[in-house]
Amino acid sequence: MTNKLNSKPLIIDVRCRYTGGESASYYRKQLKKSGRLPLIKSLKEGTEESFFEEIEQAGVTTAVSASGYNPGAKLGKYQFADRTTRNDDLADIQKRNPRKFIACGGIDVSNSFHHSIDEIQRCFHDLGIKVFGIEPGRAPGCNPDDPILDDVYQTLQDINCTVIIQTSGLKGGKFLDYAHPGHIERVAEKFPYLRIICAHGCYPYVREAIVTAMRRDNIWLSPEGYLWHLGYDDWLRAINKNFEGFSKKFLFGTAYPLTPIKAFVDNFRKLPIEKEFFPNLLYKNAIDALGLNNNAEFKNFYDL
Repeated sequence: MTNKLNSKPLIIDVRCRYTGGESASYYRKQLKKSGRLPLIKSLKEGTEESFFEEIEQAGVTTAVSASGYNPGAKLGKYQFADRTTRNDDLADIQKRNPRKFIACGGIDVSNSFHHSIDEIQRCFHDLGIKVFGIEPGRAPGCNPDDPILDDVYQTLQDINCTVIIQTSGLKGGKFLDYAHPGHIERVAEKFPYLRIICAHGCYPYVREAIVTAMRRDNIWLSPEGYLWHLGYDDWLRAINKNFEGFSKKFLFGTAYPLTPIKAFVDNFRKLPIEKEFFPNLLYKNAIDALGLNNNAEFKNFYDL
């Protein structure tokens, strides 16, 4: 679980959003509203240097910034503002920090802020982005397997990219069943070569999500803080028993900056998980899910 060259801990955080400048305005407003802004040092300072300093102190060696770019929505009792992190900003940070930072292109599948297919092609060909994030439950307000998204999935599959889909039942869509992993499995069946990461792990459908990931080679789950919510015992049992190879389908993600990152990492390391599985959970599974297997820089650093 350490790099042989420098003995650093190895962690790929698949939900670690950039906290600098205007790119983080959505998260700054959210935390200010909840009174948690003082807990995130780099979000207050708002610089690239403070971002990397904070995540590196926590032990994170690669951050995947799934920051989002789409209209907000009212979902149940929750009111969410627009997400407006520019993909160009994330791509610039990735260019300067190619191993430490992975830009996740935010795609507005409602086509309100941009045309989704055009933006995918621009991000991929012009900006070098190969991971993309969508939140269809917020805009246009559909389930992940709605046919109106087929062109988006087909485009991402054709260019061999990974999609991160917001799958929270609590805050993902108009109704709770938006998060049911049956929607994701239908996408996986229709687009078998598309790598799919379920952000928030289809909470609260924990058992169904775990079994779905067991059934499908192209689905991974990242529950983040929901790991400690309902279904906690199921996550740990599935990993420790390695049902149907499940230890290779779980991804580590913190949802930073919505939670203090060092405390999250420390608490995760203390979980009653068999030591043999930690390398998979903390970075090896992410290499597969993000399509980094043939990236020389990542292969060398992560000793693959």
